[in-house]
Amino acid sequence: MTKYGARKVELDGHTFASAAEAKRYGELKWLERAGDIKALTVHPRFPLTINGVTIGHYTGDFLYYSGGRKTLEDVKGTITAEASLRLRVFKALHPEIAIHIHRRGENKPLKQRKVAA
Repeated sequence: MTKYGARKVELDGHTFASAAEAKRYGELKWLERAGDIKALTVHPRFPLTINGVTIGHYTGDFLYYSGGRKTLEDVKGTITAEASLRLRVFKALHPEIAIHIHRRGENKPLKQRKVAA
């Protein structure tokens, strides 16, 4: 069990960090079978490279194509400051990928903060 009380769940050979993530995987599998999304990938990993230096990696929960656009989805019970920062760095480095945060029945796009000049 994690510090937030989530329990790992195994499904279809994948290990999910929580029951909510496993449930969302099941929903996405149905959407893929229905043809609403394509090329569902579980736990895609992206390098976070700035000025040629890899400062870390970002691993999302799901990646898929919806309406011809790549969409990265993350299931979050609690959005920590660290998770928020990683998501925003990822968005800055990969603006072509839509990010959706799936939280307790909500599926909202990530809003990028404005930076003061």
